[in-house]
Amino acid sequence: MDMETLIKNTTLFAGENFDRQDNVDILVEGEEIRKVGRNIKSKVRKIDGKDFFITPGFVNAHFHPSQQLNRALGVGLSHDQQMDLLHASDKIKKPDDKYWLSYMAVLEALKSGTTCFNSVGSEIETQVKVYNNLGVRAACVYVPKDIEAEEKKKEVRANVVLTEEALKQAENWHKKYHSSLIRVHFGVVNVRYSSDKLILGMQELADKYDVYFHMHCAEGNEYVKKVVERTGDRPVEHLYKIGALSKKVSLAHMTKVSKEEIKYLAERGAHVVHCPRANSYVAVGVCPVKELLDAGVNVALGSDAAINNNSNEVRGDAHAAFDKMADKYEKADIIDYLTLFKMLTINGAKAMGLESSIGTIEEGKKADLVLWRKDDLPFIPGFNYLADLIFTDSCRAHTIFINGKKVLENYRAVLRDEEMLKKKAKAVADRYYKLFNSKVIKHL
Repeated sequence: MDMETLIKNTTLFAGENFDRQDNVDILVEGEEIRKVGRNIKSKVRKIDGKDFFITPGFVNAHFHPSQQLNRALGVGLSHDQQMDLLHASDKIKKPDDKYWLSYMAVLEALKSGTTCFNSVGSEIETQVKVYNNLGVRAACVYVPKDIEAEEKKKEVRANVVLTEEALKQAENWHKKYHSSLIRVHFGVVNVRYSSDKLILGMQELADKYDVYFHMHCAEGNEYVKKVVERTGDRPVEHLYKIGALSKKVSLAHMTKVSKEEIKYLAERGAHVVHCPRANSYVAVGVCPVKELLDAGVNVALGSDAAINNNSNEVRGDAHAAFDKMADKYEKADIIDYLTLFKMLTINGAKAMGLESSIGTIEEGKKADLVLWRKDDLPFIPGFNYLADLIFTDSCRAHTIFINGKKVLENYRAVLRDEEMLKKKAKAVADRYYKLFNSKVIKHL
C-alpha cells in the first residue's frame, strides 16, 4: 500500500526555487512522484495533507555513522587528538559495535528530515545493512589510507591498507552491494595519508562504474602543512596538478583553501561539503563559503560525525553555516535562507550525482518526501516554514517517504523496532565505555 499513495490538499515547496504551493495533491506511484497538482483523482490510498507541509528530504553530504560510539568523548580535543582517539578506540571495538550504534546515528538524522547520506567509513558492509534495514537512501564510501602515520605512536595509528588491496576491496564492495537506493561510491581518506596512485585508482573506478568520488580535504593548518611537506603543494592544488578534480569529485571540510585553489575547483566543477559545526568543534577554521559560491562552486552541507559534532542533524549545520558567515562579514544578509535550503537539498544531491533523482519535489523524481506538521511548536505561527526549518531548533519530521516507501510515521521508524535498537546500542555503549577508560584514554 505504501507504494501507491495520494497526499491530498497539502502545502509543498516545489522545484529548485522551492516555490510554495497550497491546496495541492501529490500522487506517488512506485518509487516516483507521478503527479503534482490540484484535484488529482486516484483510487489508491489517500492521506489528508491539510495539516502538513512537505519538503524534499535533506541530504547529508558527509556523514560518519559508525563514529557514534565516541560521541562527546572528544570534547575539547584538537583535530589530531580526536583522530588519535578514533584510531585507538577502533582497536577495542567488536565487529558489531559500530553496527548497533550506527542505527542511533541514522535514526537521529532521519527523524530530523534527512533522507540521503554520503556515508563515509571503512565498514561498508555494516553501513549497507543499516541503511537497507531502515529503508534510507545512501552512498557508502570506502575511504582507505595507504600512507603510514609514522609520526604517531602505534597505539593511535590508523590501519593502513596496501594500495592494490584497497582498490580491489572497493571494487568488490561496489559489485556486491551497489543498488539504486544504496549506492557504493569510491574515495580515500585525504591527501595527507593517501598516495596519488590510490587517489587516481579510486577515481578510475568511479569513472568505470559511473559513480562519484569523495574525500576529506584542506582540513586545518596542520593538515595543509603535512601535505605541502610531502607533495610540495597545497591539497587542492595537488589534486588539480595530478588531474584529480572533476565534476564527480566532492571534498569535505575545506577550511584552508586559497583563492587560486577556489579557481581550480570552479574550473573543474568539483563540489565542496561544508561541515561548520564539526570544523568549529576541533577548531580547524572556517570554509570560505561566500567565495566558493561567488566562484560558482556547488556547496553542500555535512554533519560529519558524533565524535566532532555531537549531532547527526545536518539541518542544524545550515543554521551554523549562516552564523559563521554573518559573524565573519558582519552582515545579516550575507546569505539567504533559500540558498541555505538549497545547500541542504539539491546541492547535496548534485555533490553525489543524484540531482536528476532527488533534492527537489518534481514529477518524475524519486518520492523522497518529508511531511512536517504545521501545528508542531517550531512551525507556529508558520509565516515562513523554510526559514523555520533553517533557524528553529527541535524540528521533527512526522512522516517520511523514501523511494516511495513510508519509513517514518507519527515520528517513529516504520521498518525497525526503535526500542530494541536502542537497547542493543546502550548495552554496547556501556561495555565499550569501560574499555575506553581502561585502554584508550591513557594514550590521548
